[in-house]
Amino acid sequence: MRILIFGAGAMGTFLAGVFSQKYNVTLYGREKKIKAIKEDGIRITGITELTTKVKAVDNSKALEGEEYDLIILAVKSYDTDSAMDIIKKIVGQTFAVLSLQNGLENEIRIAKIIGEERTLGGVTSHGITFVGPGHVHHAGIGETIIGEMNGKETERIKEIAKALTSVGMETKVSGNIPSEIWVKGIVNAGINPLTAITKLKNGYLLEIPYLTRLLERTCLECIDVANAEGVDLLGCDVIEKTKNVARLTAGNKSSMLQDIELGRRTEIDSINGRIVEIGKKNGIEVPINSTLVSLVKGIEEGEDR
Repeated sequence: MRILIFGAGAMGTFLAGVFSQKYNVTLYGREKKIKAIKEDGIRITGITELTTKVKAVDNSKALEGEEYDLIILAVKSYDTDSAMDIIKKIVGQTFAVLSLQNGLENEIRIAKIIGEERTLGGVTSHGITFVGPGHVHHAGIGETIIGEMNGKETERIKEIAKALTSVGMETKVSGNIPSEIWVKGIVNAGINPLTAITKLKNGYLLEIPYLTRLLERTCLECIDVANAEGVDLLGCDVIEKTKNVARLTAGNKSSMLQDIELGRRTEIDSINGRIVEIGKKNGIEVPINSTLVSLVKGIEEGEDR
């Protein structure tokens, strides 16, 4: 299997590193990160300990004429469209794009560009912290779930799940991946902004009662929005699942906290911001989510100044 990992942030670097143990992998990313990876390779510390070399490129022309069996999209949600502008030009007819991104509706945007038949959805709750270009820390083990957008359990999706499992990311196939993505979106909505605002690692959300109650109320609002939108939450106790993810990744800094610390734009718009938009469409009041969006965006703007 020939795999292209698109995005050299925390998750993309981790994926390229673990996949390189068994598969033909190319990592595509921004120049600064790729330069460091070309020179020093990829280093993963923590639960996974690994140092490896991978093929890494920062120019889309280097991908022209190549054929990939699988492209894993690991860019920020706000970079999805620009990433797909490159992907649609560089590959042939025999590939699939798997989104392992945060946020709601990335896979819908991907499908509009390359078709639903080539689009795969996925979620993972492994805790990965970006240490520096080419160096990530694996701080927490979580579940990984992938699926075809039409719900079919194809040989293709089973093969990809097997590949992920073989490199240490135990993966299940879902017949309802849009709902899995919604559940993960609510988990992110409950954890990420609270950690970004307080600058605390995930585990503290369960140790400080004020934050635990706020996590619960945030999730309750999200559940109300999902129900109004007609989303099947798979009979899942989403609040308990959110707490369990925080427990399993207690020592991890959420991606949103990492973005704040690095002075980067966060994905608040595609997580809590999208909850606010869908809630408004359905006449659902979401004051906590609205406040969290305002606070995170205020921090972003404050960092800029």
